[in-house]
Amino acid sequence: MIKKVFLGVGHGGTDPGAVANGLREKDVNLGIALAAQKELERAGVEVKLSRYRDEDDALTEEIRECNAYGPDLAVDIHNNAGGGDGFEAYCSMVGGVSRKLAENIEVRVKAIGQNSRGVKTRPYPGKPSLDYYGFVRETRGPAVLCEFAFLDNPRDVAAVAGPEAQEAMGMALARGILDTLGIPWQSPEKWAVRIQHFTRREDAAETSGWIRALGLYNEIHTDSENGKYVVDVFSFSARDKADALAEILNHQRYSVVVRQA
Repeated sequence: MIKKVFLGVGHGGTDPGAVANGLREKDVNLGIALAAQKELERAGVEVKLSRYRDEDDALTEEIRECNAYGPDLAVDIHNNAGGGDGFEAYCSMVGGVSRKLAENIEVRVKAIGQNSRGVKTRPYPGKPSLDYYGFVRETRGPAVLCEFAFLDNPRDVAAVAGPEAQEAMGMALARGILDTLGIPWQSPEKWAVRIQHFTRREDAAETSGWIRALGLYNEIHTDSENGKYVVDVFSFSARDKADALAEILNHQRYSVVVRQA
């Protein structure tokens, strides 16, 4: 049976959401949503977005569309402001699949180098058994609200600034959703470059960041053999392209391996 996912795209039209560092939240949200849609559909998941372009998108209408669609999972996509740093996700007060979905997305977002403020719940004022966020509270089915980065933080905003970063974040979101649905992810690329032997995660994250800025999707993992961190770059449809990056990295004294993905 085909699985269905609804992606709420926060703000839009006359409501720009957070505005900082030359970015409007409504645009960043849409970029992440479209990238996630592409990756989910490649895995055979049916996807509906609350909007596909810049237009007014009231929360009440978003919730109505979601419930009419009847998805297996629902995610409301947002970005933050207020001087903080990192990703955060809000799940249902009752936990269950909603919490698992939030935790799986968090794992995948952290794997591409973004730090996390955690998976959280927020009660409605005066009604502690109810969720504060309407999308989580009113959606019939497992739902979460994700804030991917702080647009007013010059360092944090790099995680979502520009099409390449939004595509990487959208892919991370899609992989977290697929993990929750129990659908294995298949790399669209044939070749990968593994950058090895990072003792500190901070060093792996720094390398991951500048490679992501080149438009190359990558993830940070822990090597099961030695416990050190590695950066896997998955953006090559031909061996010669992977070899070209490996040569550049070798000249910079990185330890690299080219492997079939």
